[in-house]
Amino acid sequence: MKGKVLILLVTLVFLLASGCTEEDNASVPDDPNTPIPKAGAAVPSEEDVSSKSGEDHIVRLENFGVVRPSELNLSRGDTVSWWSDKRQGNYVLVSEDGLFPDKILSYRVPYTYTFDETGTYRFIVKDVPEMNATIRVN
Repeated sequence: MKGKVLILLVTLVFLLASGCTEEDNASVPDDPNTPIPKAGAAVPSEEDVSSKSGEDHIVRLENFGVVRPSELNLSRGDTVSWWSDKRQGNYVLVSEDGLFPDKILSYRVPYTYTFDETGTYRFIVKDVPEMNATIRVN
């Protein structure tokens, strides 16, 4: 009887521990040139990728007032995805040039914008003035 209880206890501990070690596969790419799939989107085929008109870029809003990269040079038709690395709370992305309304960025939920017009654009994080970025579109 004691052996059965011990086996049952070991089995329960194993099941609980295996549920706690689930790997998180929804990570943000480390390479800023890596294309970012949209939530719920199908994985693009090779044909879809080659027919695309612009490049994808990533701007990370990191902790401690850091934006990487803080300056970016693009071509018309390029897309930028802003990612928040803030696990608790949100950042509010503000386009100083009024390209879009203020965007609330939650952890691992990007906001994506395609730049179709040439110009120089500034972005800040609301209430954190040292978090800013300049994007030049040629």
